[in-house]
Amino acid sequence: MTAAAKEKYSDEELEEIMDMHATDQVSVRQIRTTIRENPLLVTGLVFAFGLLLGLSMSSRRKSR
Repeated sequence: MTAAAKEKYSDEELEEIMDMHATDQVSVRQIRTTIRENPLLVTGLVFAFGLLLGLSMSSRRKSR
């Protein structure tokens, strides 16, 4: 058995773990709401991220 399987969690710890999972769901809802309200902003951010990623990848190829 692994160490995690041997551990016993208290009820409070289990509730805290479950609450942390619930906050993840709330953040996903907030992201979806933001995308629906501001699609142009989200598109611009994704484009800028892609541009920066592409520039960093192209500079790696030149240096090799």
